[in-house]
Amino acid sequence: MVANPTYERISLPPTPYKSFRAFYPFYLGEHRNRINRMLHLVGTSGSIVIFGRVVAAAVPYLCKLLEYPHLASRTRGWAIQEKDIWKYVVLAIVEGYGLAWMGHFFAERNRPATFTYPLYSLRGDFTMLWEVLTFQRKAW
Repeated sequence: MVANPTYERISLPPTPYKSFRAFYPFYLGEHRNRINRMLHLVGTSGSIVIFGRVVAAAVPYLCKLLEYPHLASRTRGWAIQEKDIWKYVVLAIVEGYGLAWMGHFFAERNRPATFTYPLYSLRGDFTMLWEVLTFQRKAW
């Protein structure tokens, strides 16, 4: 059974959350609006793909460093110039947070939990995406 399946709004408690398990139902209640959830899911997915591309770009360098010339030559096309790697990282962060914050400010009309609980909120994004991808939770 998933937490807060109806996305019921839960008031912020007077004391800080001490665990993600306690926080997650509140997080879901801050995502009642379908457009907001969609923007979160698209932003989180896109960020994962971009970060995956950055990791893939490291493979040729690691192969060369570990002295696997045959594999290094086959993966050479995966490389990204060092100066461009940071552009991808910034793009991933902007895409993930930008879409999520647009969902909060314009669709949900609330303040993102990221400002109060940054790590729990990030984990909430990944958990909600996982639940949707594994058909445990409806996206819309």
